[in-house]
Amino acid sequence: MKLNLIRRFIRWHLKSKYVNRNSIDIKTIEKILIMSNTAIGDTLFTTPAIRSIKESYPDKHIIALLNPDNYKLFEDNPCIDEIVLYKSKWRNFFTLVLKLKRMKIDLALIMHSNEPQATPLAYYAGCKYIVKIPNDNNEFNFLHHNPSIRAKQGEHFIDRRLKQLEYIDIHVKSYRMDIFIKPQWHEKFSGMFSEDEIYIGFQMGASTNSRMWFPDRWVDLANIILKHKKSWNIVLTGSKSEEFLARDFLLSVPDDRVINFVGKLDIGPASALIDKLDLLVTPDTGPLHIAAALETPTVAISVAGRALESNPRDSNVTHIFIEKPKTCNPCVDKKCKYQKCMLQITPNQVFRSICEILG
Repeated sequence: MKLNLIRRFIRWHLKSKYVNRNSIDIKTIEKILIMSNTAIGDTLFTTPAIRSIKESYPDKHIIALLNPDNYKLFEDNPCIDEIVLYKSKWRNFFTLVLKLKRMKIDLALIMHSNEPQATPLAYYAGCKYIVKIPNDNNEFNFLHHNPSIRAKQGEHFIDRRLKQLEYIDIHVKSYRMDIFIKPQWHEKFSGMFSEDEIYIGFQMGASTNSRMWFPDRWVDLANIILKHKKSWNIVLTGSKSEEFLARDFLLSVPDDRVINFVGKLDIGPASALIDKLDLLVTPDTGPLHIAAALETPTVAISVAGRALESNPRDSNVTHIFIEKPKTCNPCVDKKCKYQKCMLQITPNQVFRSICEILG
């Protein structure tokens, strides 16, 4: 109830405000706030835009608003001058407003941040210009420098972010995502991987049930892989919340060529592990985009996800996206309890894609 009152008050307080929609004079811009504080993949989609800004305007001070859960993947990015942490919701909202206000930010680019907090946060922080695309359904879009712009069907998420740069006269199409792995993260795996063997990662978990393949399919795929070549190994990746998937999998596949790292690594070393793999099999979820940023080959399996919007776009990334049509109408996506549409993807089909990449 208290949080609803905050939202109502802010909506009431801002309803009579307006912004100057004259063209942005980049010469007057000194500090740029990049707001991208949601999931790992969403922030990775933002990194091409950050790099393009720094390459075009190296004198501008770039401040990145990032999620405390994944900021370590970006803190060594040379295109980011300063990082501010904020998860979402109203907790710490007003404290953050004061902190940002002291920074005297000129321009806020809301690449991917939760509303209804993001736009009011930028406005109260004193940003002269606020750009957000798409924003047609945003209750605070009257505060955005850009007019109401609808999401374009099938448009890649990176393209949506790059569109914002057109307002500061940057017209580029760069799809390389950036992660900077710390040497100590790689050191954790010293001596674990042989150059004579192949290591295939299994990312079984996903952000929602609708994106997950069924456990028995992973087991069947593992048995095909392990039977195919003695030099092929399986590496299980995933967070602590996905440990139950690994536990059940290991009971079904008791083989010493299965290496389990699920729940055993922080986000930094987990990314370094993906960097060590020869290939990662994964749903459309964060590790897919980490692998793409590290140029680790991937086979992605998805129905609820949309390949045109989220599959790796960098031409240097070896990638196969196995996508099937939705079988339920309407698709409830995140609310799905039994993702029968994923049954369309078979272990043999995934295995053929693996062989196509590994040769």
